[in-house]
Amino acid sequence: MTDLSNAIGIIRQKPTLVSTFELLVKAITPVTAPGTEAVARTVIQGYFLTIANTSNSDVKLTLQFTATTPVLNVADTVTISDVTGTNDFSDLTPVPGDPNRFTFSLGISANDTALLTLLPDVTKIGIIKAHALEIRGYVEILLNSPSAATPVNLLLTPEHRGTFLPQNLAAPNPDFDQLAYSLPTSTGGSLFTLTGPVLKINKELKIEVKEFEKVQKDKDFEKVQAEKLPETSQIENLAPADASNDLQRLIGVMAQRLDQIEQRTANGQNGQSFIQAKERPSVGQQVVNQPRN
Repeated sequence: MTDLSNAIGIIRQKPTLVSTFELLVKAITPVTAPGTEAVARTVIQGYFLTIANTSNSDVKLTLQFTATTPVLNVADTVTISDVTGTNDFSDLTPVPGDPNRFTFSLGISANDTALLTLLPDVTKIGIIKAHALEIRGYVEILLNSPSAATPVNLLLTPEHRGTFLPQNLAAPNPDFDQLAYSLPTSTGGSLFTLTGPVLKINKELKIEVKEFEKVQKDKDFEKVQAEKLPETSQIENLAPADASNDLQRLIGVMAQRLDQIEQRTANGQNGQSFIQAKERPSVGQQVVNQPRN
């Protein structure tokens, strides 16, 4: 059977740029003169992204983090997602073949919100003592569902939040201070309209069965061309509002047509003629006894 992947393709939309990000476990300012160490307090800073799904459909999203200089080491970070009111700890997933890109996927119900946090892994005491971690890059977002026929409106609010560490963590009353500031987005606002994957049918493709020859005893070759599948435009007319049903019906139609073609081909290979009985000329004694020129 013809490979349907040649006829149908799921085309993912390009990611949409959201904002920059910066992870820090580092002195807030370099120390240039003796006695000014108190000014250079260590700050732990993470990236927070609040996502509100304002549509009436559940959505599946993929966030992509790109960090080239300095590079992002997954072992030095931790990812926290809060979709249902609980913190789920996990890691970013490296993109195969691209050491500078990492992804994270999550689903958000209709008219619901989620919070994604990318933080330095401060459970490793060595990262705090070294106070030299700095990772910066940019974030993109991709809608995996629903289809492009139904754009989805999302409200995205990126922020940096951090904590200033006291000079002496063992002090009786350590002085912790917090910072939080919103980040500008690529659109200049919070509203992002995204479209999902596109179901693409190759318009130049017309599934055909090539002409084949059947050798019969005492007969010449008979060349039979099998029926062609409906044109792409006819198939596209079957599209219902639901993209998933569209795909199922399309595959069903194509599979049915290909099965018919295979059945016709099999009949020919089993010695059955494609010429109907009523189409055959009468061959009998009268024809045999006719004088030849």
